[in-house]
Amino acid sequence: MPLPIIIAISAVAAVVVILVLIWLVRIIAFRPTADKAKQLKELNDDLEPAGFAYNMKEDYFYSLKNCWQREVGYCRLYDEGSPFFNMIMDCEPITFSYGGKRWLIELWKGQYGITTGAEIGIYNTMREDIHSEKFTGTFYEPISDAEQMDLSFVLRKNGKVLLKRKGLHWWLTAFKLGEFSETNTLTMEAKIKFPNRAMCWAFVNGLMRTGYRPQEFSIHFKTVTIYFDKPHSPQPVTQEGIQEDVVQGVNKNNCKLYNTVTSRYTDTLDKLEYLKAFAPELYEIMMHSLYAKGFFSAFEWIIKIIHGHRPPKPPEPPKPPCPPPKPPCPPTETCTESQPADAETLRRINSRQKAPSAHENSGHDNEV
Repeated sequence: MPLPIIIAISAVAAVVVILVLIWLVRIIAFRPTADKAKQLKELNDDLEPAGFAYNMKEDYFYSLKNCWQREVGYCRLYDEGSPFFNMIMDCEPITFSYGGKRWLIELWKGQYGITTGAEIGIYNTMREDIHSEKFTGTFYEPISDAEQMDLSFVLRKNGKVLLKRKGLHWWLTAFKLGEFSETNTLTMEAKIKFPNRAMCWAFVNGLMRTGYRPQEFSIHFKTVTIYFDKPHSPQPVTQEGIQEDVVQGVNKNNCKLYNTVTSRYTDTLDKLEYLKAFAPELYEIMMHSLYAKGFFSAFEWIIKIIHGHRPPKPPEPPKPPCPPPKPPCPPTETCTESQPADAETLRRINSRQKAPSAHENSGHDNEV
């Protein structure tokens, strides 16, 4: 081999070795930020565009109440498309009618990328079903703030509590990072407090139509508790068989990779700060493990069907030019002040007055 080529290869190899050594030194010298409040703020700033936040005390990720996902509603296509975004879940949609609307309350539990989690979602609609070439069925819209309900759930894995969450919400969620689970190892105890007994019983009727038996739920006044183990409703075909095995294989490997790379640390904030600094690709995988915008952009066409294309607002016609100024008004005549009479005029007036009569000078005043 010619000497110049050997020198060039040696130089490249030396540069690579130096870069690797620098990278290793930086890893060894890395120290997570001691200020946990600062760490939490920086992480939540990264998560907010995705519609999520991190609970440091309980160590889980959760959806924000006013996240952008609230605007995209729900239809069953979302569940069917989930495996294409590395999500394998048990889905339990419960439908019922109340107050002139069709309602959907759905429970989910399963693997969301490199997180294990659970959800309760509430939606309703007054629209007719959609009939199109791509989809035929009901599209549910997000509920209003006034329609939100007190929700809570406990997610267990192999009988041990993994996640707990409660709050007034329309979409209550919690996700544990780096945890891999098969759906059949998860059970969910979900509670829903309805605004009145009538709505509560409308939901219970929907629950029983889905296949739930009395021992699988309980009622206490306006609150229903559902013991969600195996789903009673038909599951999306995309989440079964080979498709499920392939997706879960990827999720399991990514969880192992995350836990291996961050094994030096026990705190999630430290793990993610380290990951962002030295393995940004894996950090991005974590950021997109949940319901990223890429997931819903795949269904943008159905959102357009629901909301329609509003034609652009026509430009306002130009305002007519201002009329020319009016001519100035002619000056009005003013009355001249009368001049006092001269002495000659006064003398003539006085000479014409009659002298007073004798009766008038009798010394008696006339009675007024």
